[in-house]
Amino acid sequence: MVSFHLSARRVLVYTALFMACALLFTSCKFPWQHSQANAVASTLGPKPTAQQLIAAVQKNFRTVTAFHVVMKVENLGTAPDGAIQIRSADGDVVMPDRVKASANVLLSGQVVEVELVSIGDTQYITDPITGQWRVVKGVLNASTLTNPDTGIVSLASKLTNLSQPTDDVVNGTPCWRFTGQLDAQVLAFLTGGGMPAGTMLSTSICVGQADGLPYQLVVTGEAAKGDTAQTVRTFTISNYNETINITAPQI
Repeated sequence: MVSFHLSARRVLVYTALFMACALLFTSCKFPWQHSQANAVASTLGPKPTAQQLIAAVQKNFRTVTAFHVVMKVENLGTAPDGAIQIRSADGDVVMPDRVKASANVLLSGQVVEVELVSIGDTQYITDPITGQWRVVKGVLNASTLTNPDTGIVSLASKLTNLSQPTDDVVNGTPCWRFTGQLDAQVLAFLTGGGMPAGTMLSTSICVGQADGLPYQLVVTGEAAKGDTAQTVRTFTISNYNETINITAPQI
């Protein structure tokens, strides 16, 4: 069994990947009025390009104060010894730097549930063996993921081979879906790297037709060690701007 400290760090890194992918198109921490996002979305016309949708999402997400994300992983491969694989996760984000999530993870051949609360640069995580809360500092600060210049939003400009958007629906929300390719190496700061040069991730994004916000992100391919070319991570986003209260757990 790996030490708890090492396990905690690995859980946080993989959970960071989960939240980061969900935050792929998040923008800066100063919200605008939500009505402006609707106005921008309405100017896209009936057949926007993928580039127009990316630009709209980057701008419209500045109105978001909170949202909910559910992740499902399919076709995971065999993880390296001591590694942790997230099978599913469910989390809330309150901008700019609060995250609360639960995840079912595979640890040493056993599926366990792990809880995570991140506030600023302090993370609270449940020991996967005892279930007790532990404090881990300095592993993740969610605000670094939401910074528009250096965070996950900067990855949007690295998508290549963009397709023409098509009509789709996610949980009853009409959206435009388009696809692109993302080099796995640009995610190395989240996944730890180790993927062969040129490993590409097929990426599918569905953007709301009414508000220009992302409602689903699907990433297929080897994003982390233990993945296969058929590994699929699906992130479904909902509950924009609802009131969510994230506080530190009692230790």
